Amino acid sequence: MQKFSVLLAAILFISVFDADAQRRLTTYESLLQRTDRPSSYVDHVLLPADDSSTQFTVIFRIDYDFLPFLRIRSDMAPPRADAEYFAPLRMGLEVFEGTAPTSRRASNAPSVFRDAWQDTIWVDTFEETKSRTDYTQGFIHTLLDEGVYHYELQLARAGSVREQSSSRRNFTVENYEESEQSEFILLSNLSVSGNQLNGTLLNYGNNVLYGQDYHLLIKLPAETAVETDEFTLNIHRLSSGSSDDGDIRHTETISTDQIVNLSSARVFKDDEEISLQADLNNEGVRYAYVEIPNQEFENARYRFRLMTEGRDEPIGERTINSQWIDMPVSLYNLDVAIEMLKFIVDDNELRRINSGSTSERERKFREFWAQRDPTPDTEFNELMAEYYRRIDHAYENFSSLQTPGYETDQGRAYILYGAPDNIERRLPTNAPTREVWEYPNRTLIFEATTGFGDFRLVSES
Repeated sequence: MQKFSVLLAAILFISVFDADAQRRLTTYESLLQRTDRPSSYVDHVLLPADDSSTQFTVIFRIDYDFLPFLRIRSDMAPPRADAEYFAPLRMGLEVFEGTAPTSRRASNAPSVFRDAWQDTIWVDTFEETKSRTDYTQGFIHTLLDEGVYHYELQLARAGSVREQSSSRRNFTVENYEESEQSEFILLSNLSVSGNQLNGTLLNYGNNVLYGQDYHLLIKLPAETAVETDEFTLNIHRLSSGSSDDGDIRHTETISTDQIVNLSSARVFKDDEEISLQADLNNEGVRYAYVEIPNQEFENARYRFRLMTEGRDEPIGERTINSQWIDMPVSLYNLDVAIEMLKFIVDDNELRRINSGSTSERERKFREFWAQRDPTPDTEFNELMAEYYRRIDHAYENFSSLQTPGYETDQGRAYILYGAPDNIERRLPTNAPTREVWEYPNRTLIFEATTGFGDFRLVSES
């Protein structure tokens, strides 16, 4: 299988129309502003319940940096002594009959269900309040009969009306005995043993995690709705800015061993994860389960298409995004990614990589890092990721009002050599402050220039 470099993550964000203007306008700082956005994820799943009804479940995940944390007051009793900040939140769900109105006005359709989930998040440090890797997650569910519905989800943060956000989505509950369409449920893991199916819902909305394998649970059409039991799953890699299906990245013929009949599905919280459990029952609804080798895939957009013999059109499809949660900022744009090579290549090599059409520049950039990939048999290039992470670290820690961190002497040193083994700050009398960075094979001495965190390299030995 052809290997692609992680650099394809950048390609998704490249403008295809006016490349010269894009080069002039896109900078590291502008990328940072566009990508430094907190995240929350919402999805819903439909599963067979005990009787003819369907269990409708809305799942959600909210990153800590999406929440407005407050400092604990003296009259509060936190769950642990070290807690310093808290964030109350409430998720309200209301389900209505029919499709949602096209405007943002309140729906006048009959309401069939209303419930709310609430929690309070406690953290010990200010840094945790800005975390993109820590999160809270939950779900709200109910039983529904066959029909067309829409739901409204409203998140209230910090107990304030001003901190509310809402969304609407349409969905259809089909008769499982007559359904002609398939549905796709994303899970981080899945197992079938004995008389049960167990799994953990991925819960990243329409996203999967870049570089991590995952599972699909696919509801198959009713046996009366298809003339064959032969199903093929095609995964298409989508081109940026195109509605075409693109190239087929992966194909799997679903065997009879991968098809089970499920009933009495249950969604519950298990060790802070949202788990799924269902009984295997010959009278249940047909599902197929497939493991997706996502470690082999590029960071891109994909479309699942379930095909069956005798039909040209898919009997089900879903579009998802591969998401690199902590992707370095520079990799969101090819122009910036190439520009940042200036710390490790000379001017002639940089001009060579940066010349030609967009596709030629992509190819040369890809080849540059492929030649330096410490694990060429995998899609993920650890060396490239580490290099661009160092640029982010330099910007975050060494920037001043005048100079971005990666252009400072300390920033350049960090990019080239990484974190020092030891940092010693010296405060000599009647002389500028000095910082001594010690590495196994070199010592760098920096001297303060303005008193506002600006240091220049004065000695290297």
